[in-house]
Amino acid sequence: MSVDSGKEAGTGRIRVLHVDDEPAFGALVKTVLEQEHDGLEVITEVDARHGLERLETDRIDCIVSDYDMPEVKGLEFLETVRGSHPDIPFILFTGKGSEEIASEAVGRGVTDYLQKSSGTEQYEVLGNRIQNSVRSYRTEHELERSRAFLDRVLDLSPAAVVVLDGEGSIIRSNKLAETTLGLSKAEIAERTFNDDKWRIVDENGEPVSDDALPFRQVAETGDPIFDVEHGIRRPDGELVWLSINAAPLWDDAPSSDQVVAVLSDESNRRVKDRHQAETIRQLEDLGRVLSHDLGNALNIAVGRLELARETGDSTNLEAVEDSLQRATDILADLTDAIKAGSVVDEVTDLDVGDVFDLAWATQETNDAKSDVESGMRIRADEMALLRVFENLIRNTVEHGGEGRTVRVGPLANGFFVEDDGPGVRPENRTAVFEPGYTTKAGGTGIGLPSIKQIALAHGWETRITDGDDGGARFEFTNVEQATPA
Repeated sequence: MSVDSGKEAGTGRIRVLHVDDEPAFGALVKTVLEQEHDGLEVITEVDARHGLERLETDRIDCIVSDYDMPEVKGLEFLETVRGSHPDIPFILFTGKGSEEIASEAVGRGVTDYLQKSSGTEQYEVLGNRIQNSVRSYRTEHELERSRAFLDRVLDLSPAAVVVLDGEGSIIRSNKLAETTLGLSKAEIAERTFNDDKWRIVDENGEPVSDDALPFRQVAETGDPIFDVEHGIRRPDGELVWLSINAAPLWDDAPSSDQVVAVLSDESNRRVKDRHQAETIRQLEDLGRVLSHDLGNALNIAVGRLELARETGDSTNLEAVEDSLQRATDILADLTDAIKAGSVVDEVTDLDVGDVFDLAWATQETNDAKSDVESGMRIRADEMALLRVFENLIRNTVEHGGEGRTVRVGPLANGFFVEDDGPGVRPENRTAVFEPGYTTKAGGTGIGLPSIKQIALAHGWETRITDGDDGGARFEFTNVEQATPA
């Protein structure tokens, strides 16, 4: 089993493996080096084969090898060592010196080259070169471990992280940055902070100038910035909204050295905020309908009741009954609509067709027909989805005429419900979701706003378009798919 020569990198004694086929010379080198250099411990072997065995069992920080040895030569030994320990310092210490040997040794990856001599100074030189080589090796090893550690931390980060150099080029990014930006690590590294391909915009959709970008502000001031929000257009065309925190990577480095930026995807939050604002507006509109329409119905009932008392004409009581029924209908529809925005808090995996069939069975469909594609499974509140289908079925039956067909089918990220009736004119497709809007005599105008409320509560997008057969088509997107079985 191989022992990591860097396990104690930066600390402890330097363990040197010296391989030389002359035992007496090996003993001399060991004695002199250990006497003259307190930090050195020398292990001696007489051939390359035993040296390789020692390398696999002991922690070795540096190898010193002779060049001309029987069986396995010094450079062959070096080549074998480099196959399993590509970075360990290897010093060729030989009595056969020549420019040709030195050149070949360098080409094969030797760390240093030293020719044996008769003087004692050679051991001082050898000891210094061993220490320098190991010091450089340990420093590089620690830097590599630090880089690996930083990469691991970045990849485990719950946020997207990028590091930029002093020129604004992205030199490091984590996995979540790739997902958030819709680019590979290599593609991210090809861009600068102000690359035109980002198409960065502000809250109003206007391009952001270079001076207003987070990197520029941090690079120029050296001060961190927080919660700067920009929109970035991904390659797939989606606009991603990012909250950016940025700061110099090192406190003691110049502000323009390196900058680290943490990118938080706020796109979903913005959608939720927009839906919440729409829900509040819808509820306010519903409140106005409640105040106006319900008040009118009750005022009519009170007026007719007074006439009945004054005149004794019982036909006024029929009008009272009609007005109270109208008030009851409005109150029921308003209650459903208001509840739609508040009770959708427990979603489960549902079969769309099953819920639609249940809604169909509860409605007066007369001679209408249904056509539902099987296999659609989503996550939704079952009772809320049931109300969506009930309202859409009633809408078809009441406004579409006789013999209509209601179709339900899948979309890439949701589903649609359409009929083959007269449809909804383009200029009315926004108004139909407004409380109180109706084209039916005696209608409350609450059904479709109720659908809008339910969609908003789920976080769905809703739109009306033309059906395949010219009728009204209601599309629900951004729908969460059911968990795969």
